[in-house]
Amino acid sequence: MQDFAYDLSTFENREEKQPRNLRVVANENKSKRKKDLSGLKVIALSAVALSLSWGVLYSRAQVTELSASIERSQKELNEVKSEYDYLSLTLESKMNLQSVETTARNQLGLMEMDPSQVTYITLENEDKVVKPQGEVKTLLGDFQSGFMNLMEYIAP
Repeated sequence: MQDFAYDLSTFENREEKQPRNLRVVANENKSKRKKDLSGLKVIALSAVALSLSWGVLYSRAQVTELSASIERSQKELNEVKSEYDYLSLTLESKMNLQSVETTARNQLGLMEMDPSQVTYITLENEDKVVKPQGEVKTLLGDFQSGFMNLMEYIAP
């Protein structure tokens, strides 16, 4: 019995075909496109890198300017604090009781008070101001005082 699975005679009479010469046009166009797109990618990446580096430099410049401004403000604050301390000490020295007394004697010609310079005044009656009341208030006041006197008389 013959196996057809190994029968190679079916392939013997074939003519050999010559391979076609094909040009790959699509691949050449793709490579050109890739080159064109790669240039755009390089430009885009360069622009992004440039903008990021500019942003970092700008933020550093802002930080430097603000730091200089803070330093100037600190110097000004220290100067003002020093002036405040000086003026506080000057004021305190001028407000000292001994300094006030010296200024009163030397510049103003004032002296301490003698007991002979003291004069006492005594008032016999207290000073008071009497405000006139209206007629209605006077009538109500008289009625109230009369009622109170009657209540004191009835209930001792």
